[in-house]
Amino acid sequence: MDGRSRRIAIFGGTFDPFHNGHLRMAVEILEGLSLHRLFLVPSARPPHKPSRPMAPAEDRLAMVSAAVAGIEGISVLDLELRREGPSYSLLTVREVSDGNPGADLLFLIGADAFAEIAAWHRYRDLLAACDFLLLPRPGIAPGASFPPGIRIEPEGNRCYNLPGCSYRLPGGRRLLCPVLPVLDISSRSIREKVRRGRSLRGLVPLEVERYITDHGLYRGEESG
Repeated sequence: MDGRSRRIAIFGGTFDPFHNGHLRMAVEILEGLSLHRLFLVPSARPPHKPSRPMAPAEDRLAMVSAAVAGIEGISVLDLELRREGPSYSLLTVREVSDGNPGADLLFLIGADAFAEIAAWHRYRDLLAACDFLLLPRPGIAPGASFPPGIRIEPEGNRCYNLPGCSYRLPGGRRLLCPVLPVLDISSRSIREKVRRGRSLRGLVPLEVERYITDHGLYRGEESG
């Protein structure tokens, strides 16, 4: 497959912890869009997250890596952990682009995060740097997550091999809004279950459950 035909997706997040909702979404997009590769990118210091304590970045990286080990087409990048300062998405997109010349880049973003993208670091440059795919959230219609003040124009039913619709962003890039199955699982609910001593079976990959137990993660009180 030559560089011009490669389609690569970037799926970033705190992954605190990585759970089956993340995993299922990644696999659905990998297969549904016939991706050459999907990169999972744990954030080190996300600038838009509440200032609650998080599991160490090295632990979150280890959980993601264990969860997707052996899944063809999915890789984990530690570039945001190696970079000093906040984990700005624009820098990540540019670094992945530099490492994959000629590839078509697709940035995966949750509907709740996209609604606030105007507050992101150099968001106009980010919107012009690659195409975007809106990850659905339970109870949130795609249009309800469009940020005010940003012109987004309907394009049609063009989400590659997935059902859904697409839009044009300022600068000409595309926003894909595919129809995807949503597992209503949150990292916060998982952390709460750990604190209460409840089972995580069915919520996280077995490798993640073992890692949480072996390293004593999420047992303290959560603030924020």
